[in-house]
Formats: sequence, C-alpha cells, structure tokens
Amino acid sequence: EMAVDLSAAARTVDDELVGLEQWRTYCGEYRMACGEDLADIRELGCVRHAGVDRDGHPLYIFLPSKVPEDVDLRRVRRYALRLMHAHTRHGQPLSVLFVQNNVNAAAHGLSAWFVVETYRMIPREMKKNLRTIGILHPTAFVRTCMLLLAPFLSDSFWDKLYLVERLEFLDDIVGPGPERVEALGLPPAYAAWDRELDERAKEDADALRSGTMFPAAGGMGAGAVFSGPGMR
Repeated sequence: EMAVDLSAAARTVDDELVGLEQWRTYCGEYRMACGEDLADIRELGCVRHAGVDRDGHPLYIFLPSKVPEDVDLRRVRRYALRLMHAHTRHGQPLSVLFVQNNVNAAAHGLSAWFVVETYRMIPREMKKNLRTIGILHPTAFVRTCMLLLAPFLSDSFWDKLYLVERLEFLDDIVGPGPERVEALGLPPAYAAWDRELDERAKEDADALRSGTMFPAAGGMGAGAVFSGPGMR
C-alpha cells in the first residue's frame, strides 16, 4: 500500500480545509506547510511513510535522531501534517510510530510534548482515523511527561497509545515477525540501543540477586519487583 502522492492532488488548500475552519491552529499550520518549500525536511528522513501497520493501514515513522539542532521543529510538524493530511482528511486510517532514543542529544526537542501538542492540534475528524500512536524506547522523561499531561488528554488518546520497550515488541503495531520490524528501515543504532538496555536490565537483575544493589536489605526490598527485562 503506497503513501498518498500529495503533489498530484488536484484540490486547492481551501478545498482541503472545508469543514475544518474551527480548528484554526491546524488550518494555519497546514496553509503554511502547503506554501513552504519543505524539501530539506523531507531529505532528512525524520518523518516518512514506513509501510503498513498490523491491520494494513499506512504507517508513518518519526525519527528524532535525524533532526539536527538547528532545524525549526515547527517546520518538521508542518511537513508531517502535509504528508499525512490526505490520509486523515479523507477517511483512510493510519498509525504513527515515534522512535525515542539516546543516539542524538539534539533529538530531545522532538519530545513527547511534540507528540502531544501535535495531537491536540489536529481536528477531531482526523483523530478518529488515527489508529495507533506508538513510542519506541520511551525514556523515563517521556513517561514522566505522559503522567504530568494525563489530565489534559482524552481517554481516546490513551486508547491509541503504545509504549514499546524493545524492537521485538513492535509486533503490537506492525504485526508479528522480525521481517515486519526490518521493513521499517530503522538505523542500526536502534538495535544497538536495544542490546544496551538488555545489558543494563541483566546487570540490575544480577545486582538484585547478589544483594549489591540494596546491600542493607540483603538483596530483598521494593526494588525486587523490577528484576526482569521485557516489560512493555
């Protein structure tokens, strides 16, 4: 299933925004996106079509590690809105996957707040077509942000949200089989980060068993409940 070719769309911007006028922020951003040359953002590959999700719907991927420090994140958002507008506007379901990592410090700007702010901006009609919002390798900071933002987000947002700890658990989003994950075309650094997380979890588990993590408790205590990797 191919992504929609927006360059071939015959409709004008006004036609595309009919019925969405009450969503002024979205309409303003979409108009700017359509009137701006965003070829440089496309070349970065930080937002792109990445095949289909487990149900065969188009899947779009956000790669913060490909965002340089000097890039205006508002332009990244505009490119994403323009890329996905045709799907969401015309009733075709889609999913998005946000790949968090520690590969690039500059990626912190494209954070959980970026995801939430963008989600709150899009019209309700488009939210209904968004099937899944996945976050791969969510950091403690991301989890904290989600907790703090909980009062401001609807139940439907949480129904769509998947926090995925490891690449192997992406089957909840892309479907079963390692080939589905490979088809995403993720850089090798993400697999390396997976291995590092597993090593850290193993070291913590060994420390718990030996009592070196909580020596006063003799290896027991509240920390023992976090003894294994693989929690989603």
